[in-house]
Amino acid sequence: MPTLSSRLGTWELDHVQQWSERELVIRAPARPIITRASVVATIGSCFAEELADMMGEVGIRGGMHPGGLFYSSTTIRQEMERIAGGWPERAHEAAWSVPDGLIDPFRDHRTSYRDESSLRTSRAAADRAADAVFRGADVVVVTLGLIETWRSPITGNTYRQIPHPAAFPEIGAEFHRLTVAEMVDDLERIRRVIRGELRAEMVVTTSPVPLHATFTPLDVRVANTESKSRIRAAVSEFVDRNRDVHYFHSYEMVVTAERQSDYYREDGRHVHRHAVRYIISEFLRLYAEPALQLPDVDVAWLTPITKTAPTPSARPLQERVIRRLRREIARPR
Repeated sequence: MPTLSSRLGTWELDHVQQWSERELVIRAPARPIITRASVVATIGSCFAEELADMMGEVGIRGGMHPGGLFYSSTTIRQEMERIAGGWPERAHEAAWSVPDGLIDPFRDHRTSYRDESSLRTSRAAADRAADAVFRGADVVVVTLGLIETWRSPITGNTYRQIPHPAAFPEIGAEFHRLTVAEMVDDLERIRRVIRGELRAEMVVTTSPVPLHATFTPLDVRVANTESKSRIRAAVSEFVDRNRDVHYFHSYEMVVTAERQSDYYREDGRHVHRHAVRYIISEFLRLYAEPALQLPDVDVAWLTPITKTAPTPSARPLQERVIRRLRREIARPR
């Protein structure tokens, strides 16, 4: 049984791991839920995209949501509920007028349509494509990226990104930062779709990519820390409540690295391709059968764990100070 020792004595406990005992590879239980027969669907921010890009290399079927990136828990929840036949509020959201025509508030803002009919036709086709990806999935991977959202004060819908600049002044979108409680509720509703409707396994993860920008008065580093901290707290509470949900530690791989800069490109935000490959290889090691592993993953770029020495005790320093004071006092005047 693991033990923890201190000056007070020793404890025998079910689980103990000290910071000085950490290793390059983060410890986590292997749960092989992905086989050659599995279909894996991903939705969310960067990790969802990177995983989908590499699945074909090892022969995993499936893919990412064809609509692109979803950064917040609320936008993911809206879309997952739509796939299950919910989210009626979307129909109440009017299309936005831009100089080139109309755009869909919940899709790519770079694509415009000449009229409402063509917009609705394109939306229906996109919905069918997304439904096909998720309704056949055995595993759904959800990646949360940020808490800063924009939502409609009329319908309550949350947009996937800041509204188009041509429509922004007219629609009166409200800026909102998701709370931990709101994200836990979103995740519970997402789980009800994935586990209850789709009958699929659910993996959740947190994106390590920092905010591109913040819409708060905070320094972007402070805003990013608050964003990731809320997300990670919500995910932790959610996974604790639901033992049938799997958490993958892509976030911790980056932010607890001996040297974070090993992972990042020159912009200090996006992850190097070799680092992406390493993160995906760890995901497959934990969740895929042995035949579905990435070959020849390079880890030579990673700084090994070196800072493991215990904190020096303050007592020797105190004793030296006391001895010095005694000498000063005893010195003849």
